[in-house]
Amino acid sequence: MEKTYLELVRRIRDGVRKKAQEIPKFRDEGNGAIRILAYPCCKEADDWFGGLSNFAREYGKYIDPTDTVKVGKDDIVDYEYTFAITAGGSRVMTGVWDGVEQKVDCYAYSALKIAHCSHTQDLGVGLISGIDLNDPYLTEDNGYGPHLGALCVEVTRGNTPLDFCGIYVCVSGADSRDDLKCAFVAVDIIKEFFASEADKFKFNIPEFPTE
Repeated sequence: MEKTYLELVRRIRDGVRKKAQEIPKFRDEGNGAIRILAYPCCKEADDWFGGLSNFAREYGKYIDPTDTVKVGKDDIVDYEYTFAITAGGSRVMTGVWDGVEQKVDCYAYSALKIAHCSHTQDLGVGLISGIDLNDPYLTEDNGYGPHLGALCVEVTRGNTPLDFCGIYVCVSGADSRDDLKCAFVAVDIIKEFFASEADKFKFNIPEFPTE
């Protein structure tokens, strides 16, 4: 990769922040969270993200049988960055629910939405959070945020599905549908970023819900 991963992170952050200014709640209050999480599917992607993972296998072969990690077991790192929805803003929202003024930590809730998106992805039924999976146990108490706002773009280079990386983007702090509108800006940014590289990347991208 000729460009750095941090350059992609900055582009996503800036694009989401710009879109957020179209949302009255974000524009007026300036608070909320953007979370960007990337996970590698090969050593090259991991090196690009920061090089903290251990791939016991690469293209079907052991790459380091003497490694301290047990041979045959991958130890994959998630690389995360979080930002306030506006520069200098807070990731904590304050509002009135059930007649009581309360605080919501959007930094924390953005992680719950990504967990729900990841589970949806694992089931093969979508690449966004908030899809009804007909499972009453996918709740905040169990670590899942079952609301719109998170998405995943799967990046591949060959005929093998998801052989390079996946990139999650989540926005939290406004109405969940508005959160997702802001996060969706990242889809085109990611595609354009990889399109300028020499390798021919392909993408599995989420669909915005019609309802």
